[in-house]
Amino acid sequence: MLSIIVAIGARNEIGQQGTMPWHLPGDLKHFKQLTLNKTILMGRRTFESLPGVLPKREHIIVTNDLSFQYDHPRVKVCHNLEQELHKAQKTEEELFVIGGGQIYNQALPMAQRLYLTLVHQTFPEADTFFPAIAFEEWQETERSPEIKENGIGYEFVNYQRIASLKENT
Repeated sequence: MLSIIVAIGARNEIGQQGTMPWHLPGDLKHFKQLTLNKTILMGRRTFESLPGVLPKREHIIVTNDLSFQYDHPRVKVCHNLEQELHKAQKTEEELFVIGGGQIYNQALPMAQRLYLTLVHQTFPEADTFFPAIAFEEWQETERSPEIKENGIGYEFVNYQRIASLKENT
């Protein structure tokens, strides 16, 4: 199963100079809780923005740089994003796409689930954005109450693609 997990600002902002435009410890905890013991897929720059290989998760790093290598037992480097996304769609095991912008853009049309952190604020300095979501193709399955941290309100909202719901019934 192909899932996307992302925190987005009010204008679909997701990044600013290679990092997130906000610091929300509760969102990071939520990310860890959902992705623990799962496989996460990301672009090379997203991987390089992490503090290292995340514990208890398999990593797939997608890059066009054929010389990029990373020697770690839980890291796989691949050069064919579409192939990885198609594989994920056909399995019961959940694969989480975690960024960045170009990877999200290519994965969104194929994703079966969305785990969104909706950040209720705009970030004018943002330089990376999540693609527009056609919400008519999605059904909301869960929504948290609003959380406030560091003066920023946000909520967790999960969606499942409507076609996926029909296939499962």
